[in-house]
Amino acid sequence: MTVVCSSGPAAPRTQWTGEFAPVLVSVPEARQTLRRVLPRLGVGCGELASLTVSELMANAVVHGGGTRPLLLLVAVEANRSVLIAVTDNSPRIPGRCAMPDGEAEAGRGLALLRLFGVRVSWDVDGDGRKRTRAVVPGATDGRRL
Repeated sequence: MTVVCSSGPAAPRTQWTGEFAPVLVSVPEARQTLRRVLPRLGVGCGELASLTVSELMANAVVHGGGTRPLLLLVAVEANRSVLIAVTDNSPRIPGRCAMPDGEAEAGRGLALLRLFGVRVSWDVDGDGRKRTRAVVPGATDGRRL
């Protein structure tokens, strides 16, 4: 695991980065890491942030493929929102994040995050790896992180 923390007047945010194996056991490991890291970055870790990192990591493991480590970035923005970004091994951008029908057994995670006010976006880097970013609203807007 790699750790990089930065803060101070010149830095727009405080952040932490780490690597995780692209296996399912990394999902709870990332959630536990988030719960340890966010207080060190100056904010509490509520259920919405935990749910967000779980969903992004699970999607990266299940849909990302490959053997290179998954990259997790956790950053606290100036407005106290939390940016959670996961880079996986696939360039494939998900389709629209609509709620599936009532009989579907999967596919609700990103749609539920959006219902809770989490902003989700994607991009693909020069190495053909997709980064999924989710911005969890800050505590200052009345929602618990």
